[in-house]
Amino acid sequence: MTRHENDVDVLIVGAGPVGLCCSRLLSRMGVANRVLERRSGLHTAPQAHVVSARSMEIFRAAGIPAEKTVAVATRPQDQGSIRWVQTLAGPVIGDLQLGSPERIMKTFASTPTPTMNIPQHRLEPVLFEAASDAGAGIDFEVEWLGARQREGGVVSEARNHNTSETLEIRSRYLLGCDGAGSPVRRALGIGMEGPAHVQSYLSVFVQGNLRHVVEEHPGLLYWHLDPLEPAVFIAHDIDSTWIFMHPYDPERVPQDSFTPERCRQLVEDAVGAEADFEIRETGFWQMTCQVANRYRDGRVFLVGDAAHRFPPTGGMGMNTGVADAFNLAWKIAAVLGGRADDRLLATYDQERQPVASVNAEQSLSNHLRMIEVVEALQVDPGLSPDEARAELRRLPEREERRNAVQAAIDAQREHFDMLGLDLGQHYERGALVPDGTPPPAPATSTFDFVPSTRPGSRLPHAWVEGEGGRVSTLDLVDPSRPTVICGAGGARWVAAAESLGLATHAIGDGAALADPRGEWQAISGIGPDGVLLVRPDGHVAWRDADGNSEPGAGLEAALAAVYCTTPNAAKPSPLRGASSSEAGGDAGAPSGRNR
Repeated sequence: MTRHENDVDVLIVGAGPVGLCCSRLLSRMGVANRVLERRSGLHTAPQAHVVSARSMEIFRAAGIPAEKTVAVATRPQDQGSIRWVQTLAGPVIGDLQLGSPERIMKTFASTPTPTMNIPQHRLEPVLFEAASDAGAGIDFEVEWLGARQREGGVVSEARNHNTSETLEIRSRYLLGCDGAGSPVRRALGIGMEGPAHVQSYLSVFVQGNLRHVVEEHPGLLYWHLDPLEPAVFIAHDIDSTWIFMHPYDPERVPQDSFTPERCRQLVEDAVGAEADFEIRETGFWQMTCQVANRYRDGRVFLVGDAAHRFPPTGGMGMNTGVADAFNLAWKIAAVLGGRADDRLLATYDQERQPVASVNAEQSLSNHLRMIEVVEALQVDPGLSPDEARAELRRLPEREERRNAVQAAIDAQREHFDMLGLDLGQHYERGALVPDGTPPPAPATSTFDFVPSTRPGSRLPHAWVEGEGGRVSTLDLVDPSRPTVICGAGGARWVAAAESLGLATHAIGDGAALADPRGEWQAISGIGPDGVLLVRPDGHVAWRDADGNSEPGAGLEAALAAVYCTTPNAAKPSPLRGASSSEAGGDAGAPSGRNR
């Protein structure tokens, strides 16, 4: 039996971190949405774990309290080191310290929300609660089967595995947030570009307290340098939760050879000490490095891993997906609210696909460069495994070789610290107005971040002060409508922005927001009469550095370019034409149509 469901503005397939983030953002922007998830619940095993500074900023913009994410994050003292070891018990062959005082100062000067380590199975409940509280309907054990597009919308077919009913759900848009194997992508026939196979891995979910094993050298990652059975341990929680990943060649080693007994022996050998642990799950996965050749088919969009699959080296997969979600959510809200033309949605993959390509290339480079550490060990490949292990045990006695290994490890820093790549995401074309300035010079490394207000850049962070105390410039951005940020001499910009229904802030001497330490002045790229137009996703859309434009006409022309409309065709009031409920802030749950 087929049951027809009520209409919803946006149907989201997949209740992973990206799907739940999409839902929360859309709800906050007044867009009714529903999430379908074929699993029976949220993930219970660790998967992704690096939550980048930019993702934390997006969670902040979505109104998710920082204390919620901090509460489920790995303890700071346990995530500051990456180790290369013979076994977990030691000895340590070399290590990489991530938290130097200079680096910490640089990070906190660049963002109010530094990168955190949060295992996915602990992050998802936070995002689920946020999406549910914002009014989304989230249905587990409901599998999306397919869809047909029609004038003005999409009709999806799904199966409720609890009732065996077939559901027909109508939506204005459909978002495929359904992971690397994306049924939505397959149904659309969208191809992937890039290597489909980089490396195969056995993954073992280990539950147990191993702190007594590593108490002298706590860390986040442990690269087990064994000549016969290399592996990596991910310490999601040293006291309870570990993932053991072992590379293998499926053409030489069949999967069924990894019996429960063999898997346990592999882990025990790599631990290298008496330890009480339980193997909760084992599985196999294939590392790929691919980006979809398009992110959109009519009213259907791919978001997150459905659109791109990276090697995990660098932790950019989920984080790229979270930024995809923010980029697409405000555009859908603007189109549904009558403020933008449908052509705005064409800028989604125009902006996000190049970012994914860069992140994929860097992730693959990180993976391939790890061989440099093994090469620096200078272990003769002709030795037997036992002889090679004995050679590794003699490494502490050989200062020159030990220094070469540490130098190779130090060269991996940008694998584990990619602040510049994360915060430096820049759109060259799309929903923005270029100002004729040259693009920023390529960074010498992925961890070098240079703030910029050139159109297409993420708005830089600086602390400014108002009547309510200190606030980040990122917090000035309204996630439901464009925001105007001007200098202290920008009263005329404020008046023009308010007449257009935009959020507006002036910063500088005598303005409502003070810049007591000159942080904003140093990075803003605008003078006292200058102005920035910032999109809801925090990227600069337009800049008049000296304020030479006529305010009303200048802003209207910029908005028309961003919204892909004709100047004066529509006033961009955030409250006019909202599809289901008023946009902005905690506007409350959308109408019951998405239940």
